Amino acid sequence: MMISIIANFYKSEKYIPKLIDSVLEQNYTDWELVCVNDCSPGNDLEILRKYAAKDSRIRIVNNKVNLGISKAKYRGIQESKGTYLCFIDGDDWLEPEALHRMIDPALKYDLDFVCMDTQKVLPFFGHKVPFGVDKKYKERVIEIDTEKGEGRKNFEELYRNFFGKNIFMVTYWGKLIKKKLIEESGFSPPDSVISEDQVFTMTIFPYIKKMMFVDYVGYNWRWGGITSGKINDFWKEKQYVVRANEFYLERLALIKKYNLPNYLSLLQIELRNVYCVQVSSLAKEDPDTEYAKEIKAFIQEMMKPEFYSTFSHLKNDPEYPNNKKHELLDALINRDAERVYAYCRKIHKQNCMKRWFNRILHSILYPFQR
Repeated sequence: MMISIIANFYKSEKYIPKLIDSVLEQNYTDWELVCVNDCSPGNDLEILRKYAAKDSRIRIVNNKVNLGISKAKYRGIQESKGTYLCFIDGDDWLEPEALHRMIDPALKYDLDFVCMDTQKVLPFFGHKVPFGVDKKYKERVIEIDTEKGEGRKNFEELYRNFFGKNIFMVTYWGKLIKKKLIEESGFSPPDSVISEDQVFTMTIFPYIKKMMFVDYVGYNWRWGGITSGKINDFWKEKQYVVRANEFYLERLALIKKYNLPNYLSLLQIELRNVYCVQVSSLAKEDPDTEYAKEIKAFIQEMMKPEFYSTFSHLKNDPEYPNNKKHELLDALINRDAERVYAYCRKIHKQNCMKRWFNRILHSILYPFQR
């Protein structure tokens, strides 16, 4: 059964050999590697052509214009020929048994979705941090049903993962996905790069019938590479807060669609956390400066939607007893930009040393990554 491995590249020349070599070393051989070159200005295409000339299973898809990470992945899906899909980011790589460990149970049990453990790696230093699901989920067929029975129970438990309750990675990568699942879900790539992985997996998950978490660390995602190491300013700019409001409404619609009212608290807590992290990164100056006035006006605009008034629900939610006295929560409920900024300013000051340390650490470690 063919697996289409979809990899998208943009300024990836430093990492391409490690990625493709890891695919060539797989002990499962019925695969194609769909390499989507998203108009990279570097030598990505030249390196990809050298590999494609040596192995016919490697195919290159050249985008005529830069589509961005989400739409580049979708182009790879459209061009793929396999029954199952496996995604890999341009700066990451697989362990030798990754495909084999996922495709075996997929074929044996006719699974729609298989997820393996991953690890965050500093290659030059050999430092690895594993990420995986709880053992209670591993190596068993999990049936999913959005409407009834044990499958409904499993759906409610695992779908929380996309509403702020971390159970497994929400990423494209680290998984084997039946292609028809994507077609049935009607997924189309979002315009925003923020939360694009989560939008994908959240959209296809309700269409799963059977899935499994395998007990194998098969995917290596790089610290200090393209997607995690460089300074992605958009994660700390106003755009993130704008997107957070949109994403809140998108998931609120899913709560209604699949009748999951208990998820509302998860959404509210997550949006509150966006303010703790992202708005705190904007609260760089004291409240009486012109800069601060501009940010406070932005915060006031962001808090216009009616759903902010529903945050009072958290004060009576027994699952979150500490929220009763949370000053940021109270400021959001009352749409008080002055108090939101004041709280976030305190967080910004508290994290000053942490930001400085991260910048220094990145400047030291990044040049060694290969």
